[in-house]
Amino acid sequence: METTVNKEFLGNTFSYTTEVDSEGKALWTQKIDSEFSKWLHQLKDENRELFKVQYSLSSNAYDVLAKLKERIGVYDDSLIIRAITITFINFIDTRKGRPIIKKLNSYKDSGDLDLLKDGDILKKNLYFSPVGMRDVEAYSNLTGLKKGQVIKNALYSVLLISINEDEEIKKFWENEIIEKLTTIVKAA
Repeated sequence: METTVNKEFLGNTFSYTTEVDSEGKALWTQKIDSEFSKWLHQLKDENRELFKVQYSLSSNAYDVLAKLKERIGVYDDSLIIRAITITFINFIDTRKGRPIIKKLNSYKDSGDLDLLKDGDILKKNLYFSPVGMRDVEAYSNLTGLKKGQVIKNALYSVLLISINEDEEIKKFWENEIIEKLTTIVKAA
């Protein structure tokens, strides 16, 4: 049976017509996904502030980020932080990245995370594209973290990986993360 379904996103409502099964689950098709993407771009044109996320990081973390920016060859904070966030969501915190997440948990206990968190707290804003915001919003809904915390978690996780010397982590860092960050940065 076809029915109109409302999807809430960033405090706005996207309405679409689709098949709904006996359990009330709505079918999401490629056509609906395209319409949703178009709607998101219109929403951004109308109110860019909906795509802004506020987050904070320490001055020590910012210093490590500066070294990472130099290594990749990008000097725009927002560009590298968006790339880190999307790489974390779509690659590191996935089934494929599970061994790295386990290593990260041990690093958190080592005191390295405390060192990263030391220093003055810097408050920042970051604007995402509609596609990026979909990822951040979905991850936020899945984990229960606020969007600013999603960015902070991704940022500290990637920076923690970058400062550790473990061979497995080093290989993962060189072969996977740097490559993905560089690709995202080049595409931006």
